[in-house]
Amino acid sequence: MKLSPKGAMILFAALVLATSGFLCHAACKSISKDKAEEIATYIADVIIAGRGIVAEHQVLINDPQKGDKGFTPDYVEAKIRERFKEMTGKDISQLDPEAKEIVEQVITAAKMSVKMNQPRINKAGKGFKGYIPAVFGRETGQILKGRCNIIIKQTTFKYRNAYNQPDSYEKTILKKFEDPSYPKGQGYGEQTGKFYRYLKPIYIKKACLKCHGDPKGATDIAGRKKEGYKEGDLRGAISVMFPVN
Repeated sequence: MKLSPKGAMILFAALVLATSGFLCHAACKSISKDKAEEIATYIADVIIAGRGIVAEHQVLINDPQKGDKGFTPDYVEAKIRERFKEMTGKDISQLDPEAKEIVEQVITAAKMSVKMNQPRINKAGKGFKGYIPAVFGRETGQILKGRCNIIIKQTTFKYRNAYNQPDSYEKTILKKFEDPSYPKGQGYGEQTGKFYRYLKPIYIKKACLKCHGDPKGATDIAGRKKEGYKEGDLRGAISVMFPVN
């Protein structure tokens, strides 16, 4: 049976998950209320760090002259750990057990996304590979949801994919982030019923401008319309939700 490229990628992903011990750890089932905000912040930080690393390596990933790019799961993991420490001032290995367990789960999911995409990342003779920050974030969230009760979403008012469309709660918080009086970079979280919800704003960086900057309306490398953002503009948020006990 001959599979389409998309079918082959799905099959590859299934095999990877099946052979990687992807079982839901106890710490993923429900998170302590008193640790919810801290852990939600760390989860968002890992996703933001990973997205930034993918963005900063787009020239390498899309280089048609190179086969093996060295953009491996282990390489990305090391970069995420470095970036996490820069962002939080904390080494992941020194977090308390519950927080460390969750953060390690997110990093593992991130590594699985990179691993699943090695064939296209390392494909010589092809330029744009389609492995962009949004894809990294979406896949990492899907993998994590498959092994834990943690839902990660990249959301924005100017979404390119319907999956990223904000729900009513996210719209309310995104509007908070747009308010000039709201502290830039500060996340917002609260318990809603049995779940804790948290959003952390993400901003346009220099590496983002190639696809999201000027000229507004022009077609970017992915075939989408540029939004005309400037460096430092609010792009949206990383949305995190999980059950608490």
